[in-house]
Amino acid sequence: MSAFKPMDDQGAVDHRVLDQALEWLVLLQSGTSSAEQQAGCLAWRRADPQHELAWQRLAGLGQDLRDSTRSLPAARTRQLLQARSHPSRRTLLKGVVGLGVVAASSWSVRERLLLPQLFSDYHTATGERRQLQLAVGTALQLDTRTTLDLQDRVQGPQLRLNSGRLLLTLGNAAPVRVVTAEARIHLAPLSQLMVSVGLPGHRGTRVQLLSGSASVSLAQGPGQVLGPRQQVDIEQRMSLVTPVAAAASAWTQGLLIAERMPLAEVIAELDRYRPGLLRCAAEVAGLRVSGSFSLDQPDASLDLLARTLPIRIQRVMGYWASVTAA
Repeated sequence: MSAFKPMDDQGAVDHRVLDQALEWLVLLQSGTSSAEQQAGCLAWRRADPQHELAWQRLAGLGQDLRDSTRSLPAARTRQLLQARSHPSRRTLLKGVVGLGVVAASSWSVRERLLLPQLFSDYHTATGERRQLQLAVGTALQLDTRTTLDLQDRVQGPQLRLNSGRLLLTLGNAAPVRVVTAEARIHLAPLSQLMVSVGLPGHRGTRVQLLSGSASVSLAQGPGQVLGPRQQVDIEQRMSLVTPVAAAASAWTQGLLIAERMPLAEVIAELDRYRPGLLRCAAEVAGLRVSGSFSLDQPDASLDLLARTLPIRIQRVMGYWASVTAA
């Protein structure tokens, strides 16, 4: 008997299951997965018919991607891969992966999550932080799972943050513009700024000015001038200005400093730095956490949480971890 139960191929799949399937697919197609991770993926697929359905649909898209790429002339493929402008990447999306990957948007799988290296000038992997010197007097640090585009303009450089988080330090240089889907930020010289997109706890854009001066506006709408240690959140509209938390930039040192933070948010932050799947059960999600935790060693941080809270960490093949009540 087959280990996989048959399902209606047109059945709906929960977006969380699709996210899990996508993570497994990216890992296995990266060429770096171990035998244990491959066994973990197989165990996940067998655990639920929805898992297998999601896997089959995503695996089909992956095949479309590989087939479409092989059908392109090598010179054209190199030309598109080397293109740095956003429109060129859109051409690549349409010309290389064809309708297969575009169809993934119908079940909320973002194209930038499928192959971020094709769509961004700079990107960081899970657990990676990266420092860049864009120009004299302009330093940039990218957090884990961050994708960024860079455009040179007459009025100065423009950074488009697509996902993740950055820290921008601007010396005595030309002003820099940072753009997200929701916001436009102009950073003045001798200023330091953090911008994040889609991080746990705030789905839109968060703008945090650490020093100097910056102006923030909606994609279409009025602006707001920020002073040192001020922040705003932007989704469909701009929030009131609030103070920046003292430990907001701790991630640049590989730390998460929590002060009565819900456990679910702590786990979501650690999940961004940990390869694999990390989930928090609803019955413990609201536990309040205070302390300092390593982002560079997320599993050690999980063990520390288990020693101080009434929770336990269940791991499968060292890849899939669940936080549940003890």
